[in-house]
Amino acid sequence: MVFKYKYLIKLFLFLSIFFLMINNTKANIIYDKNNIIITEIDLDYYKKIHYKNFNEIVNTSKAIKNLVIIKKLVNNLKKNNSVFLERIDKDISSEIDLENIKSEIILDINRYFKTRIEFVYNYIKNDFKKNDLENIFESFNNLNLPLSNNNCLTIIKIVDLKYNSEFINIFYKNLRTQSEIFEIPIDNKDYNVCINEKNREIIDNEIFKYANTAIEDKFNEFIYAQ
Repeated sequence: MVFKYKYLIKLFLFLSIFFLMINNTKANIIYDKNNIIITEIDLDYYKKIHYKNFNEIVNTSKAIKNLVIIKKLVNNLKKNNSVFLERIDKDISSEIDLENIKSEIILDINRYFKTRIEFVYNYIKNDFKKNDLENIFESFNNLNLPLSNNNCLTIIKIVDLKYNSEFINIFYKNLRTQSEIFEIPIDNKDYNVCINEKNREIIDNEIFKYANTAIEDKFNEFIYAQ
């Protein structure tokens, strides 16, 4: 299943290109232990990409700790699972030229988030259930969406579909089939549910955050098993 998180790919590309323009060799070193070197640029890059992915401001101490974990993970992958790492690098190289990345840590950050996102995708594809979607919808204050009877050319009314079982069913089904057609019956009449790009991104973001939390234990097992 190809899930809709194009904004993440654009994020990787934009941030990577931006940081490629900076000479990392002139940056201040803030961590240098056990052959792991982290500069201020590496730290700034990590904080930005962490915020964009998780909508969370991470403090410097936690960011450095995460960067050390990232470096250890990649070093272990190089030794124990090089085939997996090569596949991740191939995905990254389809977006940016790996030879232009001046900082090994910046490359490793991309490797880490690519790996984590793959875990998220696999969870959504294989383990995400309808009741998970119900939990996500219930977390919204409301889910007011427009209804139409002519394929969204004109809007008849706006209805809160937060607890609408028909909408939950069709949305869950469309996650699997990648269909963009949302038709539901209300009061014995069929309506198109009109989901614009902004509303779809809001829903997708919440699904991503939900899945990202759900894979935490499995992802940590993967990290520490390497």
